[in-house]
Amino acid sequence: MSKEQQTLRLIIIEETQNDAEAIANILRGAGYAVRFMYAEDREDLEQALDQQLPDLILCAQELETFDLEQIVALLRARSLNIPLIAIGASADEAKVVEALRAGATDLVSFDAPEHLRLVIVREQRNLEMQRALNFYRAGHKESERRCRALLDSSRDSIAYVHDGMHIYANRSYLDMFGFENLDEIEGTPIMDMVAGEDQGSFKEFLRTYGKDANVDADGDASLDVKCVSAKGAFKAKMEFSSATIDGEPCTQIVIRDQAIGDKELEQKLKYLSKQDVLTGLYNRQYFMEELELAVNDARAGSGNSGLLYVLLDNFKSVKESVGLGASDLVVSDIAQLIKDKVGALGLPARFGDSSFTVLLKGKDATLTQTFAEHLRHAVEEHILDIEGRSLTITVSIGISLITDSSPDAQEILSRADLACEVARSSGGNRVHLHNPVADEQVGREREQQWNHLIHEALAEDRFHLVYQPIVSLQGETDEKYEVLLRMRDSEGEDIRPGQFLPVALQTGQIAEIDRWVLRKAIGVLAERRRGGASTVFFIKLSGPTLDDHELPIWINQQLKEARLASDAIVLEIAEADASQYLKSAKAFVSAVGGLHCKTSLEHFGSSPNSFQLLKHLPVDYLKIDGKFIHNLMRDSDNQAVVKSIVDVARSMNKLCIAEFVEDASSLTVLFQYGIHYIQGYFLAEPTEGLNYDFTEGTI
Repeated sequence: MSKEQQTLRLIIIEETQNDAEAIANILRGAGYAVRFMYAEDREDLEQALDQQLPDLILCAQELETFDLEQIVALLRARSLNIPLIAIGASADEAKVVEALRAGATDLVSFDAPEHLRLVIVREQRNLEMQRALNFYRAGHKESERRCRALLDSSRDSIAYVHDGMHIYANRSYLDMFGFENLDEIEGTPIMDMVAGEDQGSFKEFLRTYGKDANVDADGDASLDVKCVSAKGAFKAKMEFSSATIDGEPCTQIVIRDQAIGDKELEQKLKYLSKQDVLTGLYNRQYFMEELELAVNDARAGSGNSGLLYVLLDNFKSVKESVGLGASDLVVSDIAQLIKDKVGALGLPARFGDSSFTVLLKGKDATLTQTFAEHLRHAVEEHILDIEGRSLTITVSIGISLITDSSPDAQEILSRADLACEVARSSGGNRVHLHNPVADEQVGREREQQWNHLIHEALAEDRFHLVYQPIVSLQGETDEKYEVLLRMRDSEGEDIRPGQFLPVALQTGQIAEIDRWVLRKAIGVLAERRRGGASTVFFIKLSGPTLDDHELPIWINQQLKEARLASDAIVLEIAEADASQYLKSAKAFVSAVGGLHCKTSLEHFGSSPNSFQLLKHLPVDYLKIDGKFIHNLMRDSDNQAVVKSIVDVARSMNKLCIAEFVEDASSLTVLFQYGIHYIQGYFLAEPTEGLNYDFTEGTI
């Protein structure tokens, strides 16, 4: 695209409107069509950014009220990656270095218009390349997602086979042969699907498959064969073609659906898979998929969108007033209202018990806020008829904008959630657009609320422990459990640690929580061992706790008071914490080792210097990071990492644990590599009871 065809969207920060106009005229003289917004101070810049994101920001270097570092800080607070070009009286080397250090992209002189033009050409080229890169990345990711979705939703039965073993099968194929899920069929020989009388011809076909004799011009082949399933035998026509899945060569097998399908029924089933049962809106999972697509589209330059997070105000009081069953009617009624108001403008979903989300594609800040206000007013004016009672309810709405500089979908959602909290805490029945600077105070207040809840939980003993088994793959039957923490709110509902532990880390309460866990776990373990069990507990410690140099002495005292052998506990340190607090971690591991307590590095392999850490930390166990266990059967890179960790651990006489094991196929690979222990939901989810059967053969 030539420069005459381009329109530059700028924000120009100058002392006066005339100075800004002068800079714009320089660019117009260079052949650009310029649209700019003028900003004199921080407030002006924030308003301009709220209206529309520019291609570039031009800023006079020596403004009295607003300097480069403040501008850079504001852009970073908003997670905006917009080129910032400083313009000064001179652009000598020292001045350029100063501007670059402040965070500017470049510095040009007022009297060097050609330099300014060339810098803008360069930055536009960089911007176009970045947008193209984002576009192709998003396209690639979307192609993979849609390909897998097409396979999963196909009425034809499709499987992928490698070395005669199933590595993937879609829902139709699983149903045809009587399998509940993919885990059941992974690793199963394709020969098991063929009736005994046809296995000879099937073997011969596979032996010669790929040769010119039995493939067509496209390299495909087919075979009529008798298949067997839990429902009995049936005849099928199998079509074979070469394929790849997750980068691995394999053979695709398709068994065509010969039935005349009910298209209307098919569409209904497809819709139901995306639907929330109670409200008829889209469900959370489908909404998150669409939100990710919207973020990818925005990053690729295909248009901005708006996200609304809608929360029913005081819903707890409504539930108490009308009862649980009637409260579902309230949710359904408001959901229908939201659906009617959104119409074709966007995508509404039920996100939580009393919360909804709305994705408005192609809408800027103004249009999104206008719609949000319209929706808020409609709910406020709506009268609900619930079992003969008339009720009214209001909503708080938080807005987060999706632009080409937006982070991932989860962060966009978190921003909308925080904006909704601002609206709710301000009295409810209002709309709030996320502003990272203004919302910081609300974030701090939310942190204070969590701080108070944690303090109450410690004082009122509202923490409790749950346990997840760690099982040997080498025939051992000793009981091993990882100890996990939960917190109950004032109504007795469980709060997961991901919600309160980050706050505890920030407020310094984590050390007290760690001691509570240690004291409680040691007490439970001592009582269990007195009953004759040889149970071992793996107990997590946080990074800041490692700085407590009195902790090993305190642990020793707790063990002595409970009359518990020190090797009954394994103290776990996350690899990230060990790296950050390396000096303290080294001293701690040495100290508890002197007490004969065992130690473990958790999430091992998650950083580039994992093996280097072992030179400083002579731990007994390595718990391999769960990201390498995910999809282990099909991911050759993960397989290589896991095998190398196991091999190194074996050479150093350390024991390996695979965490987050979720399927039987991963278990098979881990067993082949000689892993010592496994842990994950495939075995058991965390529970309050210590009742897992560790006897050999239960896996």
